[in-house]
Amino acid sequence: MSNQLQISIPTTSESAEGGSKQYTLYHILWRLPMRSNYVKKRYNDFTALHKDLETHTGQSPPHPIPPKHYFGSTVGNPARTEERRAALESYLHAILSSPDSRWRDSPVWRSFLALPAAAVAGASDNTFSSRLPSGPITDPTHWLDSHRELKTLLHDARIFLSKRDGANTTAEQHEASAAAKRCLVKASAIISALDQGLQAVALAQQREKEKSHHPDYLLDGEIRRRRDLVAAARQERDALESLASVKRHANNNQNASHPTATADKSSLLFSARAGGGRVLGAPLPETERTRELGNDGVLQLQKTMLQEQDVGVESLFNIVRRQKQMGLAIGEELETQKELLERLGEDVDRVDKKTKIAKKRADRIS
Repeated sequence: MSNQLQISIPTTSESAEGGSKQYTLYHILWRLPMRSNYVKKRYNDFTALHKDLETHTGQSPPHPIPPKHYFGSTVGNPARTEERRAALESYLHAILSSPDSRWRDSPVWRSFLALPAAAVAGASDNTFSSRLPSGPITDPTHWLDSHRELKTLLHDARIFLSKRDGANTTAEQHEASAAAKRCLVKASAIISALDQGLQAVALAQQREKEKSHHPDYLLDGEIRRRRDLVAAARQERDALESLASVKRHANNNQNASHPTATADKSSLLFSARAGGGRVLGAPLPETERTRELGNDGVLQLQKTMLQEQDVGVESLFNIVRRQKQMGLAIGEELETQKELLERLGEDVDRVDKKTKIAKKRADRIS
């Protein structure tokens, strides 16, 4: 099956490091049916990719990396830049088109190109969900991509179970039920890989706590959040598996004669939709902020929102207090200005009287 991912290096540019050292950037363009993106890499990034692929797979990629120019540079040399651009493009094409998918299936390749999980090449079909994880998922980006894929699988399982309950023929029921079970099997494998990956990362960080540059380093809070996501997904998976194991009754009359089974299925389906059995209450439906959080995460979110509200009230109180102080200061200033005006009026009257007296004396002298 042809690969949906297309890669090219159509253009290059020159940049500066610290305002002094010039280097060439190669603009990698990758395309998917519904997405495309540019990634800018320099030659040193390609050499690092080559070494990482060798370390990760234990074998060199199918095409050698173009050699480094020790005499002269690609900067300011269009001919040499074009030669290296074509060589690097051939290097990427060789990995992409190789029958052996070990290099393009590695997290190193995906991280280098900033690819989404669905772009992993070499799968048996066009979707990432068709490939089951072969071990713990420790790469942080791959972990998040796999979790998104897990949510998609659980959503598809719910859709297939709804189709099964609404099917009119036995064949349609079996087909929808089988599709739902396939999604749940893949979801179970991903849940296990995500859980094992978190355990591996936590163990590695305990052993190398002082190495903050550890490639799988995650903050303790982020690890707890991801554990809550896995726990919620596991609960939803369990609810869907219970729902899938419930046999659909032959007709609506039989459903009416078994109200308990119907209520159980409705309860399980609502539990799955609510995100692992959590019910926030009728006036508080799930939101984008709570959908991916476990119970502990929702509680922490509530505490954070209350703290933010307390801070807002405190800020409002300070503003009102400042307004009161300004009002009192303005009142005092008005009183002072009033006293000054009264004194000025008295002075004007006194000067006017003295002026009249002086005028009378002047008239007598004249």
